[in-house]
Amino acid sequence: MSANKGAKYLEELAQKVLAGTASEEEKLFLEEYYNAFEKHPDAQARLTAEELQHLQQTTRQKIHSQITDISLPLRNRHMIWRWVAAATFLICIAGSALFFLKKTSNTTVVKALPKNEAEFLPGGNKATLILNNGATIVLDDAQNGSLAQQGNTEINKTTDGQLIYKLTKQDPSPEAIQYNTITTPKGGQYQVRLPDGTQVWLNAASSIRFPTSFTENERAVAITGEVYFEVAHNRQAPFIVSAGNTRVQVLGTSFNMMAYDNEDMKKTTLVEGSIQLTDGNRTSMLQPGEQMQVNEKDFKLIKHADVAAALAWKNGLFYFKDAGLQTVMKQVERWYNISVKFEGNIPEKQFNGKVPRNANLAELMEILSFYDDMKCTIDNDTITIMQRHNNH
Repeated sequence: MSANKGAKYLEELAQKVLAGTASEEEKLFLEEYYNAFEKHPDAQARLTAEELQHLQQTTRQKIHSQITDISLPLRNRHMIWRWVAAATFLICIAGSALFFLKKTSNTTVVKALPKNEAEFLPGGNKATLILNNGATIVLDDAQNGSLAQQGNTEINKTTDGQLIYKLTKQDPSPEAIQYNTITTPKGGQYQVRLPDGTQVWLNAASSIRFPTSFTENERAVAITGEVYFEVAHNRQAPFIVSAGNTRVQVLGTSFNMMAYDNEDMKKTTLVEGSIQLTDGNRTSMLQPGEQMQVNEKDFKLIKHADVAAALAWKNGLFYFKDAGLQTVMKQVERWYNISVKFEGNIPEKQFNGKVPRNANLAELMEILSFYDDMKCTIDNDTITIMQRHNNH
C-alpha cells in the first residue's frame, strides 16, 4: 500500500468518525492501530526525536481543530477524542512512506509486494447452492427473487444477498424432504435463513447441508468450515449440528462453530442459551461465554472465552490475540483466496489487534508488516514468507 493510499484510507475513516457514521469496527481498528504504534518500541525506534515531536504537535493541532468543530456536549467530546487522535496521528504517519517502509536501520519490515498484489481484494457474498437433484446455482450471479422450489419449500434470494427458505406447505412427509447444500469458496461468505427461521452465517471455505423442510421431532444440519447460528426456539424439535464426529444439540440459542480441517482444534463458542456438545464418547454442557476446544486428544472447556474474537469474522473483522503467524495466514488464505507458504524458520512473533475484513490484501500486509520482521514475496496466487535476518 502506497503512502498516499494509506493516508487516504485513514483520512476516510477519520472523516467518518467526525461525521458520526463510523462503525464500531472502524473505530476499533483506528484505536487498535494507534495503540500498537504508540506502545511498540520497534516502531518508535524508526522515528527520530524531531520526527516524533513534529508528529505529536501536528496531531494536537488537528485534534483541537476538529474537536471544536463538532457540535457535541462537552461530556461527549471525550468519547471521540481517542478516535480522532488515532485517525489524525496515523494520517501523519501514512502521509510519508518514510515511517513504515524506509526507516529500517536495524529493523526490517515486510517487503512491499508487486503491483499485481493490489488485485487481491477482500472476500464478499459468494456461495453456490446445490439442489437436491445435483443442480447448482451460483448465488452471487443469481438474480434476486425466487430461485427454485424444493419439495414443500420455496427458495428466495433477497437484495442484501441473503437466501431465505420459506415453507409453502406445512408438516411435510419424510418422503417429501429434500436436501440442499450451500458452500462458500475461499474469499466468500453468505447468510441463509432456514425453513424454521434459524439464521445462519457461513464464513469463507465453509458449507452447510440441511433439509429443505424439517421434521416435527428434529432439525439436523451438517457443516464444514466455520458457521454462526442463531437458532429459532422449538422445544419439541432440537436443533442438531454435526461437524465430523462433533455434534451440538440446542433448542434455541446463538453460537459459533469453527471446524476447518486445517485447524488444530474445533472450537464451539456459546453466545446465548445452552448447548450440549458431544464428540465420540465425550460430552459437555456449555453456558454462555464458554468455548469447547476439541481434537482427537483434547476435550477442553474454556470457561471465560473471548467471544468477541470468535465472532469477529461475522462482524467484519480479523481479530488477532496472541496469534502466531501461521494462524494469521490461515485466515488470510481463506479470505483472500490465496495460498501461503513458508520458507526456513517461521517468525515466532505473535500478533494482536483488529483489522477490518474489507481491507484489501495490500492494506492487510502493510498492517502486519508493522508488527513483525519478515520478508514476503508473491508469485501468481502464492505468498511466500520467510524470516529476514539483519546484516551486521
